[in-house]
Amino acid sequence: MPVSCKDFLNVTFMVSSTALILQGALARAPESAPGAGWMRLHPLFMGLAFSLMISLGFWMYNYEDLPGEWIDTRQSRRKTHAFCQATGAVLAGIGFFVNYQAHSETKEALFELSSFSEGEVWLRLAHIFVGYACLLGLLIQVGLGIMKYRILVDDNDDNDGEWSVHELMGNAVFGLANLNLLTGLWMWKEYSIAVRAIVSLALVTSLVFGPRWDGTRGFLSNEPKVVQARHAGGSTRVFGRA
Repeated sequence: MPVSCKDFLNVTFMVSSTALILQGALARAPESAPGAGWMRLHPLFMGLAFSLMISLGFWMYNYEDLPGEWIDTRQSRRKTHAFCQATGAVLAGIGFFVNYQAHSETKEALFELSSFSEGEVWLRLAHIFVGYACLLGLLIQVGLGIMKYRILVDDNDDNDGEWSVHELMGNAVFGLANLNLLTGLWMWKEYSIAVRAIVSLALVTSLVFGPRWDGTRGFLSNEPKVVQARHAGGSTRVFGRA
């Protein structure tokens, strides 16, 4: 079935914001100053991680229709979600690594204001602490995701509601990620005011057209959630299987 207009706009603005983030990252010319070569890669990997892969994985269960019949099963959506999130986590790890390398070359502490950033002090501090909170949450979320995936693919349907905190943590990490993308965007001097405004609008618009905020659950609302429990009473149990 064709992709809905809402989902199409969500993906369009997501990809657009990612492309502009990458363009701004690569626009910074390589410099001979200590750490500069590493630091120009930081927004590139973080943009790919959070603006694209983790965002795509975040919405995967909620897109109503995607091209190809193979994607319209819970198993396929689950695997695609896991792939997107795992890839995003690896990219975020690389983004942290290049940031660490840059600070190592300049002998600057990771939790202090560095010579690489510009802008208001409060904005730079917000980027530091929100960023580390997001990375910590992402690390925890990966562990929760592994545990959630294991119980969803086993033969026991009675435990599918366990580890529901995975969704709550995912929402928190996704919110922190978008907030930190915006703070980083307004600190990077290679972005013009116009580009900063466009990317900010694209990020926010992608969220607005996200299929979760209108009260529906997209694909999840279309799949039957009733599982016949095999026990003596023959009663029916309902599970919100993700």
